[in-house]
Amino acid sequence: MKVKFTAVASLALILTACASTQPANVLPLAGGQYRTTGIAETERDAQAAAIKAADSTCSKQSKRAEVSNSETKYKGVVSEGTNRNINKAGELAAAVGVWMPGLSGDDDYEVTLTFACAA
Repeated sequence: MKVKFTAVASLALILTACASTQPANVLPLAGGQYRTTGIAETERDAQAAAIKAADSTCSKQSKRAEVSNSETKYKGVVSEGTNRNINKAGELAAAVGVWMPGLSGDDDYEVTLTFACAA
């Protein structure tokens, strides 16, 4: 029983590490603007990473981030539609207890935000 628990815990830790987002860097631009890029396995996670970096930058100034431009790029090894279908098939297989490898990477999506800090 203890071995089974250890194996499950190890697998969960590995999968969590694979699904993590990369920290977003913030680049100051002219006119009080900033640019940041969030990179992750999903568009939503990449956007969340970019927004987190923008919010963190502005909160240090006791201000809030105002996004003026947002651009999303898909950079996966297969087309975006194919990637969604493979991931959905993997989710269905997991629901019945079967593991199926996917082609997603933790850098499939790149969301670039241009923002300013406002009072």
